[in-house]
Amino acid sequence: MLRWGGCTDVGQTRPINEDGYYISDYSSKFDAIYAIVADGMGGHRAGEIASGLALGLVSEAVNRRFFAQMNAQGLKELLAEAVREANRMIYEKSVSEIGCDGMGTTITLCLVFGNYAMIAHVGDSRAYMLRGGALHQITTDHSLVQELLRKGQITPEEAEKHPQKNVITRALGTDTDVDIDIYEFSVCSGDCILLCSDGLSNMLSDNEIKEALMHEKEKSENALAEGLIDLANQKGGYDNITAVILKKD
Repeated sequence: MLRWGGCTDVGQTRPINEDGYYISDYSSKFDAIYAIVADGMGGHRAGEIASGLALGLVSEAVNRRFFAQMNAQGLKELLAEAVREANRMIYEKSVSEIGCDGMGTTITLCLVFGNYAMIAHVGDSRAYMLRGGALHQITTDHSLVQELLRKGQITPEEAEKHPQKNVITRALGTDTDVDIDIYEFSVCSGDCILLCSDGLSNMLSDNEIKEALMHEKEKSENALAEGLIDLANQKGGYDNITAVILKKD
């Protein structure tokens, strides 16, 4: 059995919320659900448009075809094609409409059915797994800071306060095509998956996220998501903040 919840907030400093999330209906027949977090970028509400398009286009494509393709390879192709098609449509809008020039969005989608999960990921929104008291970051950020870390040019401590921390190297809608990272893993009873925008992960350490999820585990998933967002706002809330939680009983 799966449980789920989510929340998004404008934060303390931004005028509008360019984040968004979507949680599908739950299928008791397949013990399946999926969720998406998107964090838009671009001037004068264009980021809000980009993230909204991503959520709508991807969810429409997955909802239309999901239960007809329950094998792993079919799901992988379905998620990748849904994200690629959204990328094409966001890009076309960005180059054809005034005010949408240069817009884009991250996307992190997690689909869970039974004891199996798959993530499609572009950008620097993240997916975490809490299992057995340990928090693991599943996704790798597509960001300048992550590239510098990978090359050994900065330390993790320097990365935390890097002036270009918010520069991403991959997003939906900024080019005609996009590379998509796909992650596949098993899901066990007691596992908790967190999807979040960088407005959460930039404000809270891994340990703070873990402690919040573990110490408040008796709360509903919506309350857990709201609690994480409250913590990020207490620490400054410098960006929009989104958290979605999927739990396996």
